[in-house]
Amino acid sequence: MKITYGDYTIKTHELDNKLTVQVFSDLGEVNMGADGTDAHDFPNGVSFYIKDCSNKPQAKGLKRFAFGEYTFILGINKVGELVLFHSVNLGIGKKVIDGKDTLNLAFLKDPKSL
Repeated sequence: MKITYGDYTIKTHELDNKLTVQVFSDLGEVNMGADGTDAHDFPNGVSFYIKDCSNKPQAKGLKRFAFGEYTFILGINKVGELVLFHSVNLGIGKKVIDGKDTLNLAFLKDPKSL
């Protein structure tokens, strides 16, 4: 699924009980924040920024999105970064797919007792 939020385009794909999220922009290359807390103090937020962009995206209020059982909230802060807030019940994985920063969201599972 592909959604547009301000100057950002978010592509999502659900496979094997995981939701993959990639962020793009026509303004330039989008990267994930180094530690995921660059522009906020929330442990369940991940920031994305446009590299070497002279024309920063405008701030935009929070909006909730749902993809099957997965939900997250998006917002664009005053410095033009897209921030994705996810449930604390989701595990987060970050990797590079096709040269693009990618975020994988998966539900945490309780360990099974033997």
